[in-house]
Amino acid sequence: MPVDGILGFPGQGFTPLNQSSLASPFGLRLRQTILSSGAVWIPSNIPFVFVIVVGGGGGGATTTSGGAAGVSWGWTIPQTTCIVGAGGTGVNSTGGNIGNYSRFGSVIAGGGAASGVTMTPVGAGGFGSSAASSSNAGGINYWGIPGGAAVAATTALKGEPGSGASGGGGTTTAGATAGDGGDGISGGGGGRSTNAGSSTQTGGNGGSGLVGGGGGRADTTTGTRIGGNGGNGLGIDGTVYIGGTGSTGTNTAGSGGGGAGILANGGNASGNTAGNGGLGGGGGGSGSTGGNGGDGVIFIYY
Repeated sequence: MPVDGILGFPGQGFTPLNQSSLASPFGLRLRQTILSSGAVWIPSNIPFVFVIVVGGGGGGATTTSGGAAGVSWGWTIPQTTCIVGAGGTGVNSTGGNIGNYSRFGSVIAGGGAASGVTMTPVGAGGFGSSAASSSNAGGINYWGIPGGAAVAATTALKGEPGSGASGGGGTTTAGATAGDGGDGISGGGGGRSTNAGSSTQTGGNGGSGLVGGGGGRADTTTGTRIGGNGGNGLGIDGTVYIGGTGSTGTNTAGSGGGGAGILANGGNASGNTAGNGGLGGGGGGSGSTGGNGGDGVIFIYY
């Protein structure tokens, strides 16, 4: 996507992946980190700004974990307002809440996927398989980089990589571990492991990336239930943020940890309550009460 000769842009052909670093793209300085929607002030002598935009993470539910939020980046004309998406609210039912989108100027990032929707938002990770239905495909991102393909319901396969990775496959096999969410810019949610016997069931871990997906649930069995951990995230300064740990118990617990955001670790699961996604788009874990997705963020450079 060449933008040569336009004021404020470098003089060589620009592609979305040749920036020098997330910490200092094109040698610019991070001037603002915005955590809520509202007014923005940028000096009037700045013709263009470079932004990294992260949506809100997908909320977890009783059978599915939330996907990580989309991450978008690019140049835009300065604006006086912005939208920072809240994470989707975790629920104690099968229908999860999608994360909300974030936007600054012409750059937009979708919220993380949840089981209450049929289409994955821009760049977001897909939710994990419930073991009764397939996982959710990852979203195509702002620059057109493809998302990962969905994984079938009871395959226990790891989700497919992509800009938004797909969720992991579930399993109903005794003693089995569900598939981990796929890795990508935005990680997919871990799959669910469920069996009516007394076996040990283990939920899939969330996929990792700049933002991590939520951990999958282990349930139904009267034996040991081990919830999946949330996926890891990566901050713009290179800090690795860790996904929350899943809970473990006999005939109880087995909830998934929250995925890490681009700004914070994911929350740990506690008993039957899943972990919340970390600040900056982490996906919520799956449990009797699903975890909330992490709220979004906007970074502005000039």
